[in-house]
Amino acid sequence: RLKILYTALCHTDVFFWEAKGQSPLFPRILGHEAGGIVESVGEGVTDLKAGDHVLPVFTGECKECRHCKSEESNLCELLRINTDRGVMLSDGKSRFSIKGKPIFHFVGTSTFSEYTVVHRGCAVKINPLAPLDKVCILSCGISTGLGATLNVAKPKKGSSVAVFGLGAVGLAAAEGA
Repeated sequence: RLKILYTALCHTDVFFWEAKGQSPLFPRILGHEAGGIVESVGEGVTDLKAGDHVLPVFTGECKECRHCKSEESNLCELLRINTDRGVMLSDGKSRFSIKGKPIFHFVGTSTFSEYTVVHRGCAVKINPLAPLDKVCILSCGISTGLGATLNVAKPKKGSSVAVFGLGAVGLAAAEGA
């Protein structure tokens, strides 16, 4: 369980809130770009403890599947992004409710809430001295753009790179180039 201290608004949240051209899954708690503190951990979690500073991430890693062990991908077979999954993987249930009715999760993070519950593989421990109000954007836009450049495109020194769109993701991709 995480206490969310800071969260950012990403265009992806707006897209799913508007529910244009998709089968909406409501009620749900959106949000996926945030910084917070671990309040408690579930059974078997040994590498996180209460008080740890973390960034929730929507493309988590189980660290066991072939994709997690590969140097070329982080599309975990277990935790890959699934916008239609509104429940926890462990038991197929939501951790949010109102008046006894479930409120669905969003991409395994649901950070537009004071508290959220995430799979262990979707919480990245960070240095407690890092200002959560600044680094919360690392959990989506910056890591997506920078990661695409450094880990996938891998441009060579002196090569030309084209980046289409200069929002947070595009600017981070350009920075990585």
